[in-house]
Amino acid sequence: MTNTINGFNTEAIAGTVAAIQDNPEIAKFELRARNIWLSGGHNRSFIQGFYGAGQEDTTREQPFVYDNDEPPVLLGENKGANPGEVLLHGLLGCMTTAMVLLASARGIEVSGVTSKVEGDIDITGFLGLNATSKKGFQQIRVTFDIEGATEEQKQELITLAKQSPLFNSLVNPVDVQVAFQA
Repeated sequence: MTNTINGFNTEAIAGTVAAIQDNPEIAKFELRARNIWLSGGHNRSFIQGFYGAGQEDTTREQPFVYDNDEPPVLLGENKGANPGEVLLHGLLGCMTTAMVLLASARGIEVSGVTSKVEGDIDITGFLGLNATSKKGFQQIRVTFDIEGATEEQKQELITLAKQSPLFNSLVNPVDVQVAFQA
């Protein structure tokens, strides 16, 4: 019989942790996405392969396809969420998964998790109209509603959510290299 907490197989979690402790190299992943510009603010991203657990992953037969665009007020045609919204979506997804997975590993059961995120951007920096205005998000606010946990557990769960790789990529400097293909 499989022991499951919050939809995660706790034996599989323990097995994964043990495998990584035995061979830390399998914990290194290279995630990838490709993108093509279509028109105006509309572009499309494809996500399929990645390298992880010491090998190239081949489990995804078809790529995940995401359209990005802007709302009309930002000169787009609403053919997809704008990239800032996609980033916020990714942040919520990563923090929620991190919270629930790590809670499961600790034996903490929750009956429900919902979340919301809000981010503030002043586009005058992006447009070059204000040299002192930040070009990215000035603040991002994440709020969780967690059901089935004590107040003490909720505090621990928020700490676990902050172990999310995307959260840490946003709050800590990351080396982003940009180049053109020769």
